[in-house]
Amino acid sequence: MFADAEAVLFDMGGTLVDYPVPPWPVVAVRFARAFLTGIVLGDESGFPPAAAVPLPKDAPSRRARARPDAPLAYRTTMGLRRVIRSISGSTLPRLSELATRPLVAGGRLVPGARATLAILRTRGYRLGLVSNTPWGTPDYLWTGQLERFGLAEFFEVACFSSHVGFRKPDLRIFRAALDVLGVPADRALFVGDEPEADIAGARAAGLRAVWVDRAGRPPPDPPADVTITRLAHLPHHLPPR
Repeated sequence: MFADAEAVLFDMGGTLVDYPVPPWPVVAVRFARAFLTGIVLGDESGFPPAAAVPLPKDAPSRRARARPDAPLAYRTTMGLRRVIRSISGSTLPRLSELATRPLVAGGRLVPGARATLAILRTRGYRLGLVSNTPWGTPDYLWTGQLERFGLAEFFEVACFSSHVGFRKPDLRIFRAALDVLGVPADRALFVGDEPEADIAGARAAGLRAVWVDRAGRPPPDPPADVTITRLAHLPHHLPPR
């Protein structure tokens, strides 16, 4: 079905890596605990390992400035981050790291993820990643996760919303990845697990879409071009180029 495809873009969380997502009250408690213990008291002994998260001194250099066409909320957030960094140094990056550690430490690679990427690369497809980052966490936390799980080597481009400035289903985050690859949208497909952000967003951007449904959920609207129940089934739809 995708014989004319040149590139395959992937979502990260829920598609390539599973992360336990706690309810909001738990998230609020973790942020408060991170601020009190990690920032105020300076004690990180009770937190899980950082798992390839860079040192605080590296954090400011890994953040981009908001582009003029970015959404107002994103530009406002980035402006506040610069103000906070100028006043408190690495406080905001450290808080993000500490609050996110329980989430990233609990991540598990989806069965067949690396093998699927390896097969597609061998068959001549160009691979990229387009992923929203939760709670506005900086992109370097998630590029570290790609390294942790041995996924970074497969991708020519990795677009995270906190770096690009747009969140799926915004068309511009998909196009940002395609621009780097130099591949038109009608010769690319997107693989993801979220009906609105991944499937509807990719279709609106002109890509074909593969929905990974491992839980037997109702189909997305608009529908995906192909639905698979295991990531390892993806190569069946993508012949060698």
